Amino acid sequence: MTSVGVKIDNSVTRQSDPYCFKIQGELHHLTGALLPYGDQTPIYVQIYILDTTEQLNVRRANNNNLDPVVMDNLQTMLLDSHPYIG
Repeated sequence: MTSVGVKIDNSVTRQSDPYCFKIQGELHHLTGALLPYGDQTPIYVQIYILDTTEQLNVRRANNNNLDPVVMDNLQTMLLDSHPYIG
């Protein structure tokens, strides 16, 4: 639920789809705010604290190219099988 924050050394990467990257300096995680600011729509980890129905609605609003049936099936599968979700 975080993004890696690093300074990438592009001397060892390809411009399109690098297969590896070299980190310069320290490795840290970017977590962002737990709650959205003001009237902003929740994103990333902020979605996980919502009701499961609301999670699907927010994901659909944030990504209009997603198939709602597939998203519903994935969420149901995770809720049924993963001990830390739900």
